[in-house]
Amino acid sequence: RRAIAYTLSAQDTAGGGWRYRTQESGDTSQLGWQLMALKSGELAGIAVPADTWKGVERFLRSVSSGTQGGLASYRPSEEVSRTMTAEALMCRLFLGLSADSAAASEAASYVLGQLPGQRRHDVYYYYYGTLAMYEMGGIHWQRWNDAMRNTLPAMQVQSGPQAGSWDPDPLWGQYGGRIYSTALSTLCLEIYYRYLPLTSTSQTPPGP
Repeated sequence: RRAIAYTLSAQDTAGGGWRYRTQESGDTSQLGWQLMALKSGELAGIAVPADTWKGVERFLRSVSSGTQGGLASYRPSEEVSRTMTAEALMCRLFLGLSADSAAASEAASYVLGQLPGQRRHDVYYYYYGTLAMYEMGGIHWQRWNDAMRNTLPAMQVQSGPQAGSWDPDPLWGQYGGRIYSTALSTLCLEIYYRYLPLTSTSQTPPGP
């Protein structure tokens, strides 16, 4: 309860997002982490004010672009990226956006333009891409899952003192190191066991 209360107090009341300091103008990356914390609290019976969710939606609109509003940037008026689009899509799905909506389809199609294993290794992107595509289900999840479950196990260290871990990825691994890359890789591969899809509780997407 204290953690949720702190998160609520740290939201930027004007823009609706979060950043690195209390009530600082937000970014999509921080928004995703805070939204998951708030949703977890809400599911545990901790009330989240309606104004907080309205602020989240306001921030998401501020970073949205594309013909259907499905693409997203790190901060308002910045360049669209697949990582932020995946994270924003997850946020929107958690807020009730239908996976069949035009905005969700636009976002998912953009994310699928760069599957795990293509171009540079980025476990932050893989993490939010995995969450979003799992919630999308169907062919979106199938394509992403096929790539993810082949890419990540193949990159796991198989021998020596670091066996079982993942080497720091070339993008953000310099900040988080081996623990960061291993933690996010593991969370991606646990998706089948940790979540039920919010958008289709009658049919769980296929596992590994």
